[in-house]
Amino acid sequence: MLCGLLSGVSVGCGGEAGPGGATDRAAELNRLRGVLSETRDLPDGFSARPRNGWRAPFQAVDEDCRLVLDAAGGRPPKRALGARAAVTYQGDGVGELAGFGLASYDGDDAALHFGELAEALGGCPVARAPVAGRGTAFRVSELDLGPVGDGVQARRLNGRLNGYPYEIHLVFALSGHTLISLVHAGVRDVDAARTGQLARLLVGEAGA
Repeated sequence: MLCGLLSGVSVGCGGEAGPGGATDRAAELNRLRGVLSETRDLPDGFSARPRNGWRAPFQAVDEDCRLVLDAAGGRPPKRALGARAAVTYQGDGVGELAGFGLASYDGDDAALHFGELAEALGGCPVARAPVAGRGTAFRVSELDLGPVGDGVQARRLNGRLNGYPYEIHLVFALSGHTLISLVHAGVRDVDAARTGQLARLLVGEAGA
């Protein structure tokens, strides 16, 4: 059922994916849909019904912070982008959401973009909204998820969104030609153990 829903849930294509052009692009989009259709074993408390892909609730003023939030929020790097797909699941915590994103690239561009995102994460100690006085600012710190996969990048954004306490966990990973993103967000404390469960589920399915 999820595959059918994905056709109307934040699924898009970029440029041509490989020598087959549109045919290969369609096949790759179907592959990404298939990966997301297998992410059914969500942690307890998450709805099994997918929603539109996650969108960043603010635009960061810093370029590095903006890059990583855009990549996690349905706007992955465009260079050599073949296909992308994203869904969001609602959790039972206050305002809790888990957003899964996949973006497929030609050649080595997925690895290059992953490197760019890792560098940008290192250059984003504080993420703020561009307009002062809105009460939106997040301190960015390392996030330990335990064993997930090789080269996984994870950060915790803890602060306030429009004056209210809010927390965002960002996770990026690489599987072949696919760039993987995970967002786990909610009001106040977000459970890092649940973030780890979500990351292992998504990375495992993408690498299967």
